[in-house]
Amino acid sequence: MYPQQMIAGGNFTLTEALILSGVEVELQSQGPTPDFIEIRSLGKATDFNDGWGEPSDAQAIEWWWARGMPQQAAKGILQSSEGSTPQLPAMTSYTITSSGISCYDTANPPTFAALALTAITGSAGTYVVSMANTGSIAVGDYVLLYATTGELQIAGYSFQVTAVTANVSITLGYMASSGTVLAADATAGFVKKYIPNRYYPKEKRIANITQAAQAVVSFTEKNDFTAGEQVSFRIPTEWGMTQLNNVKARVLSVTNSATVSSITLDLDTSGYSAFVFPTSAVAAAGISPAVAVPSASMVVPDPLNTSLVLQPPGTNLLDAFDNRNSRVIFFGPGLFNVSGHASEALDIWHWRAFKYDLFNNA
Repeated sequence: MYPQQMIAGGNFTLTEALILSGVEVELQSQGPTPDFIEIRSLGKATDFNDGWGEPSDAQAIEWWWARGMPQQAAKGILQSSEGSTPQLPAMTSYTITSSGISCYDTANPPTFAALALTAITGSAGTYVVSMANTGSIAVGDYVLLYATTGELQIAGYSFQVTAVTANVSITLGYMASSGTVLAADATAGFVKKYIPNRYYPKEKRIANITQAAQAVVSFTEKNDFTAGEQVSFRIPTEWGMTQLNNVKARVLSVTNSATVSSITLDLDTSGYSAFVFPTSAVAAAGISPAVAVPSASMVVPDPLNTSLVLQPPGTNLLDAFDNRNSRVIFFGPGLFNVSGHASEALDIWHWRAFKYDLFNNA
């Protein structure tokens, strides 16, 4: 038996969305890339005979990747449907070269090719981006828009994707939920998927700010601010609500739903001028984005949260500065969508990752 050490392992259950987007798992170890990664189909929890050895369902049952193979490649076994001999279905070896198994560190993630867009319905407030090729973009992914002809005020902005219609469009739901409507639609441009690093905290691009006794600040992607901390704002003159520039405010509450990302502030902006995106023409001359940045921790117990008692008083450690990067294994959708051998929702897969010990003369 080869000396080896298990880096990590576990199970995941497929959904219809995961079959299309792939599955990302985190390694508990921050060591180097694993030497060997494998996944095996266990079938469904409700049926032990499902999956491996199932007599009447052609499907992929095992995939593996080894050091020396390209990222996103995988070798596997396809199982045929064979009702007459349920314990001995025909097995076929299979190789894929893309959308398979890959491993990366979020501090140094892979890069993705830019994809063309043909329109953005920003002026309608829906922020649906039309694309003939959506590539590997999936719900939850981060994208950067640039060269957005006719809508340059959102060029250089990053967004999180909330819906995908393959090779038709992606939806920027966090931007849409902010209520911001622009003057005209984009008629061309590019979308570039990216994987953000996990150094915390980081700035967040602002989608909208309400004029209210307790202002609500909406973002274009999920935020990692925490209730009780202070945030500061950088609002260039082109964006309106310049009264908020370089102002600190306490966060009262945080929202991160499937389509809404916002914070509510202990700050009255009802007398401020309105927050508005600059026009595309103004943006063409060059602008800086409007952002919210972490500013300070607050003392605990917080007078706004009297149920939290700490003696002696401390600080809100949830907003600590931290390097939260991790090593990730991505099981791409190519593993679950082999023609004639597709996986199904509720299928359970078991994964394992190994790093071999170093030894000589063996």
